[in-house]
Amino acid sequence: MVKIASTLIFSLTALLSIVEAATNPGACILTVPRHPLTAKGLAKPYILHKGNCDQTNPDQQVFAEATIFDPHTKKFSVYHPLVINQGTKPAIKPVVPVLPKGAIVGLWFGANSDSVTLVGDIGTCVNGLSSQDIFGQVAFCNAEAFFAAVKAAGKCVKIPPIGTDKAGRPCPTTRFFGIIDQDQSDNVNTVYLQSCNKFAQNTKANCKALKNATKISNGSDNNLVAALLDPHLGCKSFTAPSLMEKGVMLSSMALNELQATLQKAPVALVPANDPMVLSNNQLSLDKVNAYRAGVDQPLITSLKQASPKKYCINFDKIAPKYIKAIKDSIINQPSPSPDVANNLFTFMGQRYFASWTNLGCDVLLKKTSAITVTTNKHGVATAVHFCQSSPIPSASSR
Repeated sequence: MVKIASTLIFSLTALLSIVEAATNPGACILTVPRHPLTAKGLAKPYILHKGNCDQTNPDQQVFAEATIFDPHTKKFSVYHPLVINQGTKPAIKPVVPVLPKGAIVGLWFGANSDSVTLVGDIGTCVNGLSSQDIFGQVAFCNAEAFFAAVKAAGKCVKIPPIGTDKAGRPCPTTRFFGIIDQDQSDNVNTVYLQSCNKFAQNTKANCKALKNATKISNGSDNNLVAALLDPHLGCKSFTAPSLMEKGVMLSSMALNELQATLQKAPVALVPANDPMVLSNNQLSLDKVNAYRAGVDQPLITSLKQASPKKYCINFDKIAPKYIKAIKDSIINQPSPSPDVANNLFTFMGQRYFASWTNLGCDVLLKKTSAITVTTNKHGVATAVHFCQSSPIPSASSR
């Protein structure tokens, strides 16, 4: 009787969440399997619902990432749960990970779509303030407990130093104003293999078995630092052993954020006007704290502690100079979004230019962007221009 009642409640909760999520056009709905923090739960595919999103569409893909902390050895490991379309099966079954005894598992999700709403076994998950007031592209499960366990271990946890790049500059982190955008510390580092309309974990064995498979990834700040910037700057992100195959080290959102705790001032922390923490388009202290808790950032007691204006001041002061400084290291590297920019350098410039407006920095500081871009007829950024910001005259002075 208890099992039946529990199942009914579980199903009803999931159904209500699906109905609520479906009212948002373009929103992805992802079913979290039962017991997601266990080895069997991690290895069971997450199901992307039909109708709202399609995992074969690059603009609608959703990714899952687990970081595991061993409270006995104080070490980490990484695992990528697989997301597949509803009504399909994995191209190759996911590896069942071997978890350390007493392991603390944290799960993070990132979407290439506008948003993702979690349904299913979501008792430890945070999607926002409610299923009708979500963050957007990001969600996480058991994240707060994961970071609490790491903090409880104190100095026994070894977090590698940030280090310096080839030019002697501090390496970038997800909390460095030189590389952040309008919604920092978002999305995950996970990569999947796509073979026609089926998906598999990105392992050497699976790559060999699925010879024509392509790799798909989540457009994320974390992946930008770990996979795109660091290798070309001579930097190294925090990595841990993969639980999907031996001898492979992986970065993750959680590891990126742990290393970013070593970032020297000024430190970029999620501001109150980050689009992901707005509640009905209004500033929300509760939503800022809900998001920050999921990425191990300090909580606030007042919105003044997450000042959008101060954020914009540091963004303006640091990012243009840094992007210009690393130009030679990244200009010949491919753009992560060819439909946005034609190389990694123009991508960084366009990203800053768009974020300046999207964060409202032009209004808050009453000045124009210090970076502008030239675009071709398709709207793709092809050149970056660094200029002195100029005051924006008030309406009364025009």
